[in-house]
Amino acid sequence: MRDRHSDTVHRRAAAHALGRPLTPDELVHHVNEDKADQTPANLDVKSRSVHTTEHNRARPLSKLRAALRMVREKKRLY
Repeated sequence: MRDRHSDTVHRRAAAHALGRPLTPDELVHHVNEDKADQTPANLDVKSRSVHTTEHNRARPLSKLRAALRMVREKKRLY
């Protein structure tokens, strides 16, 4: 189960960076897949449909590489 606090934190950080509230249809994507990194450069706001399409199109090998990199850096995966 996801931590609701961290979901709120990254949505607030993205809204602050954009200078407007996010709509319910907008999702915040962590570019480097590090959910603890709330810097504006790591947060990408996308519509739910675009976010889903991009994740479905992503190569599984790239996700594996990202997960291995996070394990090497001793960062939480989720």
